[in-house]
Amino acid sequence: MATDGVDRRIFAEELAVEAGELALSYREKDGLEVRAKGVLDWVTEADLATEQLIRRRISEAFPDDQFLGEEGGSDAPLVGTGHATWVVDPIDGTTCFVSRLPSWCVSIACVDGRGHPFLGVVRDPTGAETFSAQRGDGVTVNGQRVSVPAKGITDGLVGVGHPRNSPDQPTLSFLRGLFAVGGLFYNSGSAALALAYVAAGRLVGFYESDLRAWDALAGEVLIRESGGWSTRFMRDGSLTTSKPVLAANRGSTSALWDLAGDTLDGCEPPV
Repeated sequence: MATDGVDRRIFAEELAVEAGELALSYREKDGLEVRAKGVLDWVTEADLATEQLIRRRISEAFPDDQFLGEEGGSDAPLVGTGHATWVVDPIDGTTCFVSRLPSWCVSIACVDGRGHPFLGVVRDPTGAETFSAQRGDGVTVNGQRVSVPAKGITDGLVGVGHPRNSPDQPTLSFLRGLFAVGGLFYNSGSAALALAYVAAGRLVGFYESDLRAWDALAGEVLIRESGGWSTRFMRDGSLTTSKPVLAANRGSTSALWDLAGDTLDGCEPPV
């Protein structure tokens, strides 16, 4: 999809790289300002500056589009208006970023006027990788198309995130079930990056009991375009409510659904 000759996918890929470089430049600063949003949940100068950059670039290229960003940049987006909405997490994995760990990313998604996500780009600045997908056009990593094999639940690692300030039971129940079938888990600290890893075949699946749109939507597009399966974040028509998310390659979908299905209210089981 293009507007005024601007290809959204190329635009989003280039913007994610630019935003990632800006965030990296902040991480190298001494005395980076950090303030708490909640328990162990941080927002930094880098988050704010990176979101401002992304929003400015989008408004210049697509002035009629809407915007929803994690750090408070919102046009009160509504689906069904006929306008596309960009959904952005300028730094997903801020705690890792602040701790100088490599597991963080820039996540950019675009949702059409009917509420269907059609574009997802996740940029890993530390690893210099761009995961990109557009509806009907497959998945690329740094411009190279990827083909994801179907792996079983014990043929690799399952990404598991745990939301802060949310009940522990869904996560603990999922982990107990995973251990019971001989599975192993991986927690990167960034849900968006973990979802990109599922799309690239590096993780066999991912589960988190409570995610926001800016963490989930880019990964959902990546996974569906890779041939995998994911819950539909927009199943309730809302960009602003948090929801459980499950994603997997086709070889692990049924087994992971058996472990998490009871927590996935409103989700249709895989077929």
